Amino acid sequence: MKNVTEGSFWDHLEELRQRLFCILGVLAGSIVVSFVFSRKIMEVVLSSAPSELQTLAPTEAFAAHLNLSLAAGILVSSPVIFYQFWRFVSPGLFRKERKTAVRSAFASVLLFLAGAAFAWFLMLEPAIDVFRSFETGNIIGHWSLANYIGFLSRFIIIFGVAFQLPVLILILVSLGVVTPDVLARYRRHIIVGLLIIAAILTPPDPLTQIMLTLPLYFLFELSLLAARVGYRRRKTS
Repeated sequence: MKNVTEGSFWDHLEELRQRLFCILGVLAGSIVVSFVFSRKIMEVVLSSAPSELQTLAPTEAFAAHLNLSLAAGILVSSPVIFYQFWRFVSPGLFRKERKTAVRSAFASVLLFLAGAAFAWFLMLEPAIDVFRSFETGNIIGHWSLANYIGFLSRFIIIFGVAFQLPVLILILVSLGVVTPDVLARYRRHIIVGLLIIAAILTPPDPLTQIMLTLPLYFLFELSLLAARVGYRRRKTS
C-alpha cells in the first residue's frame, strides 16, 4: 500500500524547492565549519604522506584546503541530504519498497565506510610504496600537495564504490535478473571479473590487485549466502 499525499505538480515542485534550499543551507554551513577546522583536517590527511609535499602555485595550498573542506562538508551533511531526498520520494513508494530502500541505503553507507577504512588503513601504505619504488636512478619524487590530495580522494572513493558489490548482487537477485544458483555456477567467471576490476581500479602491481580482490570475493560469498536465504524465503512465502 502506498503512502501518497495527493497534490498538484506545482505543490511537489514547491516541496522540492524547499528541500533543495534546506540541503544547500546545511551543505554551505558544513563547508564553512569544515574550512574553519581545515588545518586540523589537513594534518590528519597528511599524516599518511610519505614525505614533505610541495606547492607549485601560490594558490595551491589554499585550493587544497578548500577542496578538503568541500569533501568534509559533503560528508558531514550527507545524512541531511539523504533524509531530505528520502522524505521527498518515500510517499510514492509501497511499504515493502520503502523497507527495501532503507535497508539498501543503510547497507550501502556501511559498505562505503568499510571500503574507505580498508583503503586508508590497509591499502594506502603498500600502494604508496609501490609508486615510490619506481623513483629510481635520476627520478626523484617531489609530490605536490594538490596531486596527493587528489590521489588520496580517488583512492578512497574507488574502494568505497568497489565495496558496493553486495548491494548490487542483492538488488539483482531481488529483481529476478539473476538467481543465487546462477551466481554460484559462474563463480569462476566472477572471480576472473573481480581480478580484472581490481586490476583496473588499483595501482599496476599484483599485491594491491590481490588485496582488493580478496575482500571483494569474501563480500561476494557473503552476498551469495544472504541471497540464497532471501530467495528461499520468497519462494516459500
